Amino acid sequence: MARQKSIIKLQGTIDDISFVKTQDGYLARKATSVNASRIAADPAFQRTRENNSEFGRAGSASKLLRNAFQLQLQKAKDRRVVSRLVKEMMKVIKADATSSRGLRNVVDGEAEMLQQFEFNANAQLSSTLFAPYTPTINRLSGDVTVTLPPFVPLTGIVAPV
Repeated sequence: MARQKSIIKLQGTIDDISFVKTQDGYLARKATSVNASRIAADPAFQRTRENNSEFGRAGSASKLLRNAFQLQLQKAKDRRVVSRLVKEMMKVIKADATSSRGLRNVVDGEAEMLQQFEFNANAQLSSTLFAPYTPTINRLSGDVTVTLPPFVPLTGIVAPV
């Protein structure tokens, strides 16, 4: 995607070029000639449909996980947490060795790959919490447990700015 580098910042569409404002600045992209009905029916786009299906499952699983930690994340997440989490969920889905391509899912994937995920890349838990903790994932029950022994918050937690 191209970046706009002029004093005139455009938004909207001119011919087949769309100009958008994102958190990364002003960007420009060319419209594609492939429409949704062709992707849905054309055999040449079978792989695209499979990828889209798995990407949708990764997005749904990411939303479910973020909702589970919604109260804790209100002041602890960064602006890119959604895209970073979907990226990691895609890795989990791709680790599913039991389902065929396009049908792979998080449950049959390797959810343990998410253990090192940081909801805030700018204030990682390892640099904020100085108390030992043990995460445990029980695949049979679907429970995730984090064991945190008693500690003194004044010395065990360094709040990010």
